[in-house]
Amino acid sequence: MKRILIFFAAIFCCNAIFSQVQFEIFAGPHMSATSYSIKSTTQPTDSKAGFHFGAGYKIPFEGILFFSPSISYAMRGYKVQFNQPSYPPDLLAIDNNTTFHEIDVDPFLQFDLSKKANHLFIKVGPSFNFILWGKEKYNLATGEFIERSMKFSTTNNYGRYNVSLVGQFGYETTKGLIIYAYYLRGTMSMNNQEQGPSIYNSMYGITLGKFLGSKKQ
Repeated sequence: MKRILIFFAAIFCCNAIFSQVQFEIFAGPHMSATSYSIKSTTQPTDSKAGFHFGAGYKIPFEGILFFSPSISYAMRGYKVQFNQPSYPPDLLAIDNNTTFHEIDVDPFLQFDLSKKANHLFIKVGPSFNFILWGKEKYNLATGEFIERSMKFSTTNNYGRYNVSLVGQFGYETTKGLIIYAYYLRGTMSMNNQEQGPSIYNSMYGITLGKFLGSKKQ
């Protein structure tokens, strides 16, 4: 009898938890940039516009604290002018314009700043970034123009994997609408080439989202 009561109590608790779990979809524009240096000398760079979209959950943890995991796609890139040789992309390159496509896995913590249905919130946490493919376009000092796929490796050329830190500040409504601004900063250089440049990527933008399936109370 005791085991039966424990079993049904566990089912009740699980149902109570999952009934409060919210599923969201989101998308938005962003600007991606980079901090690019060669032998500690900063290179001039320009940001590039891109977009992202994804889906995630808001899972109650304790009080105003929630676990908010998500997965998303992002189109990112950067532009850079070289005042000294850089490999990658090429020791004769005078500039580079990159575009790459990545999947981000984000196990965030969310802090609601009020228990009201309409409220501000803060999200923080790491973002695990996986580049699927990329293209780069650059001019050589010889006058030749190169357009090619970016070369990725764990030992040289560009790195496919990164870990970033993310902060978000936004607002949720009773109708399940979400809007937030965010900033992402990479913690690892995108370059794996020995004695190559340091490439630390960043991204900032605005995101619109919607909770699906149920209206917030």
